[in-house]
Amino acid sequence: MADEEASDAAPAAGGSSKKMIILGLVGVLLLGGGGGAAWFFMGGEKEEGEKHAKAEEEEHSEEPGPVMELDPFLLNLADRDELRFLKVSIKLELDRPEEKTDYANKVPAIRDVLLVLLSSKESQILRTTNGKRRIREEILTRVNGVMNKGKVANVFFTDFIIQ
Repeated sequence: MADEEASDAAPAAGGSSKKMIILGLVGVLLLGGGGGAAWFFMGGEKEEGEKHAKAEEEEHSEEPGPVMELDPFLLNLADRDELRFLKVSIKLELDRPEEKTDYANKVPAIRDVLLVLLSSKESQILRTTNGKRRIREEILTRVNGVMNKGKVANVFFTDFIIQ
């Protein structure tokens, strides 16, 4: 009986070592494959990142468009409690040279749109940084809605006084 147990244990031990070797080989292959895939994808990402960076450099290497200054605005704000005034100077950066836009013909319409927009705001909103950011976005949208040829790329406040 002791011989039978010893003979049964020997094949089991040999089978276990074969299983361990196979599992070890599978593990090495999986790790190697995963490492190879990571190297391949990381190398591809690097190339893609380099292409993207070059494209960004080309976009930013272009000179900014001309910056057009509007006459200062002095207007009443929509505050109900007190009479509040806003004095603001605005500069508009065009996306192309002025000659290729209809900016010069649209200045009266642009000023009208901005007067209506700014006079509808309350001083509490305009005093905050977020309020100025929002009004800048609204100006950009409204002015681009007026222009037919060319667009405004950026809006700059050079004076902003609420009294």
